[in-house]
Parts: sequence; structure tokens; C-alpha cells
Amino acid sequence: MMLLLAQAAAAAVIYIGGSGQQAEQAVRSNHGDVGSTMVQLSRRWLGAPYRAFSLDQSPQERLQVDLQGFDCFLLVEQALALARSQTKTGFEQALQQLRYGGQSTDYCHRQHYFTRWAQTAIDQGAIRDLNPALPGVTSRQRRLNFMSRHPDSYQPMQQRRNRDCIGKLERNLLVSQSFVPLKALPAALAKLRNGDIFALVTDINGLDVTHVGLVERNGNQVNGLHAAPGHGVIRSPDLVRYGGSIDNVIGMSFFRPLPR
Repeated sequence: MMLLLAQAAAAAVIYIGGSGQQAEQAVRSNHGDVGSTMVQLSRRWLGAPYRAFSLDQSPQERLQVDLQGFDCFLLVEQALALARSQTKTGFEQALQQLRYGGQSTDYCHRQHYFTRWAQTAIDQGAIRDLNPALPGVTSRQRRLNFMSRHPDSYQPMQQRRNRDCIGKLERNLLVSQSFVPLKALPAALAKLRNGDIFALVTDINGLDVTHVGLVERNGNQVNGLHAAPGHGVIRSPDLVRYGGSIDNVIGMSFFRPLPR
């Protein structure tokens, strides 16, 4: 059944602009460490525009690939799927697995919250949770219901079926979230590698994370590679300082990409 879902998804892939050719070139050159490959890809994307809600522009959900414009989540997700694949078809299947958790390509199945996305990726063997081993780590229980409480912020939520399914999902959606508080981040940096995924943990009611990106390590310097609103794909020198500059951020979570 899993293979059939992946094959069906691959048949309906939508590539934006020249993204198909870019994906083909990327998977052909995958020969090294997954994390380092993710960083190399993101460096190539520096300067690409920020595109908010790009998956939500069509009334019907499709497995969409855009390697020419990004939001923060899509940069991380597509980089991970590309870096773990050796063929274009393999990339499409990996992306579908990450984005929809092995279910059909449907807005109701999309992993809208990062903590749920990360747990799915962990279950699939795509990433590893670094947080339990990091100094200063803490945890919390978090109720996720931001989407059903703010349906007007999401174009697909104007469809009754989507409002209903997301509302049903969020009725009892409680997750456990481990993270490193801001004040403890400097001590955690030594444990991070190129390509580790960072997530900005928020205190906004109903949300777990407000932004994600990749760790870029240059000796003792730890930067962030990410897609930022109003800036596109950028490098933020000093990841700790960057995280502390964002409103409502109380810490960061970290995850390591794993080879296929």
C-alpha cells in the first residue's frame, strides 16, 4: 500500500519553473554526507525569493516542488528529501512521505505542524531527535490548534471539508516537545553539525514552532541558513543571536538528518 501511494503521488508531481531540472541535477550529485549535502543545496539557493503559502494556491492538493522560491518549511523539507535520494523518482517518493506521512496527497494529511512533521520523519528514519542529549534541554506539553482557531489565515481552510478535518485533528492534538531554552543555547552549539535542522520554539498560543532552517557550521561559528519573510533564502550569522532576536521565541529544537 505504501508503494502504491508513493507511485500515485509521483504521477501527480507539479514542478514549478525549472525545478524539475534542478532536482535531477541535485540527486545526480549526491555522493556525500546528508547534512553537508543539505547545506550545499541551501547555499545554492541563497538569494531565492520567499514564497509564503505556495502549496495553498491551488484548490486541489498536489505534490508540488519549487526549488526557485521557498518558505522556511519547504526549504528544509525539500533539501532533506533531495539529499537522501539518488533519483528524481526517489526524491518525489521521499518528499511525499515527509509531507503527508505516507498517506495520500491531501490537505488534510499534510503535516502542518513542525513537531508532528518531525515525529513522522523520525518514525521514517529520516532524522534523529538531538534534543534529549543537549545541555539545558527542557520539555513541555503543547496543545496545537492554531489553524482551527484562525481559519481565515489559510486559503484552503475556506473549503468546508478542510475546516472540518483540521478541526477534528486539532480537537485533541497534544504533543510533547523538547527544546533548548535561549539562555542554554551557547552550551549546545558544540554538539551541532552542518545540516542539522533547527526550529524556533514559540510561546504563541496553539503553536509549537514559528520558523525552521539549517545549521551551517564554519569552525566555531554556527550560522543559520533559512528562508525568511521579506528576505528570501539568507544566511544569518550567529544562530544564537538570531534566535534571540525573534519575537515570542523561547528556545530551539534540533534534529539531525540521517542517510537513507
